[in-house]
Amino acid sequence: MTSIPGLRNLVLAAAAAVITSAGAVIVLLNPDDSTRKITGTNDSAPGLAWSVDAAATYGRGFAEFRDPASGTEYDMGGPGFVDAGDTLVTVIGVSNGGMSLQGPMLVGIDAATGAQRWQTPAADLGGCGSTPVDGRLVCFTSAPELIGYDIATGKITRTPTDWNIFAIATADDRVYLAEGDVESDDVRVHAGTLADPDAYWSRAFTMGTAWEDLPANALEVSHGQGVLALGADLAGFDRASGDPRWTVGLDGCSDATETSGALVVRIRTECRGYRIVGSDLIDRTGRTIATTDSEIAHTLSIDLPVDETIPVLLGDSAHDRHTGNRMWTSPDLISTPRETNDHNVDATVGTATAILGDVALLRDTVAHTTTGLDMRTGHRLWQAETDRSGTIHGWDGHTVVLSDYTGLWAVNPWTGETVWDIPFLAVNADHAAITDGGRLAAHRSGRYTYACARTMIGLRPLNR
Repeated sequence: MTSIPGLRNLVLAAAAAVITSAGAVIVLLNPDDSTRKITGTNDSAPGLAWSVDAAATYGRGFAEFRDPASGTEYDMGGPGFVDAGDTLVTVIGVSNGGMSLQGPMLVGIDAATGAQRWQTPAADLGGCGSTPVDGRLVCFTSAPELIGYDIATGKITRTPTDWNIFAIATADDRVYLAEGDVESDDVRVHAGTLADPDAYWSRAFTMGTAWEDLPANALEVSHGQGVLALGADLAGFDRASGDPRWTVGLDGCSDATETSGALVVRIRTECRGYRIVGSDLIDRTGRTIATTDSEIAHTLSIDLPVDETIPVLLGDSAHDRHTGNRMWTSPDLISTPRETNDHNVDATVGTATAILGDVALLRDTVAHTTTGLDMRTGHRLWQAETDRSGTIHGWDGHTVVLSDYTGLWAVNPWTGETVWDIPFLAVNADHAAITDGGRLAAHRSGRYTYACARTMIGLRPLNR
């Protein structure tokens, strides 16, 4: 692949932005006022607006980007950022190859130019909300206290508390916190603000688990209701009042995911052999409105139905979100098992990988096909043979963006057409600089941000 002319020779200190109290500056690998065409891409592809190197920005080799939502107390999360509109908030630190992240700094980056707006220490964060609240990124520590980072300036606001917080979620300018002793089934959930974290309500839940089994998504509020998941129990609650709505069990090694319309899909799984035996669709009252004994389950990277008229997938069928009635079935939702040379048979698995508006994107790794399925009718829109299997990252309402070790590419989910393809080596000739396994955000007007461990890049249309 051919690299962008002159990119490797750009002065790393060019376009330095706001100098922080520590004297650090953001380091751009591309001028902040010029979007350049990426060599070898078609006219539909966005250009490179800016590129930020983690090690050069931090001032130490081997520094990497991390997602603030995972916290900094342990190095358990991957690359990423919180998308706060005009500002991207990320963590930069040095991984020691173990469980800790050395010297983590929270950094605010201008989404349009890649310039640094601020930088401030961010040690010992247990986790942060995935969306800002009242203009602040809200995090918790084991101190214990809440910390708010002003999105515009990085200024810190602290709220001491005596709670043993273990989970945080944010939505609609509210902070939701789960705290207590999970090993004693002594847990409370609060809703409030940074300054007054139980301003709206507090509710007790008799639920628990072992600390080492505490799930990363113990508290969720992003699909129309609150859901607390601890051990073998799930509890749903009203986000406005905190009133408990339902409790259901997770027998064996079962799991559950939330979806739009305040619905939960429970995957019933036996611990022996980790075999799926069926799925249930649970409504906002805790009532099971649909069930299947199929061993098929789907793992969705993106679940963004256009509205509540789009059904929910259970096994090989689609079910109405309100009634649970079966609307259609499709064999494309099942990956056909095949017998190998030693007569072992591959497990039957679900193929759905994303719900994008009114289209389901399916991937059959056995047949090496990718399929677009009409979610209203179950009819196949298109199917293509492909050996390229990437991670689904972002959806802007028009195209879905994927990545693999070679680069990023965008697909029209209604036609299967590849709209554009950007090889990583065309952006940076260093093989290790931009890699798969990062986080992508689709912004307005065809703009994207992609962050992997070493590099964050901004992409935007060449004609804007």
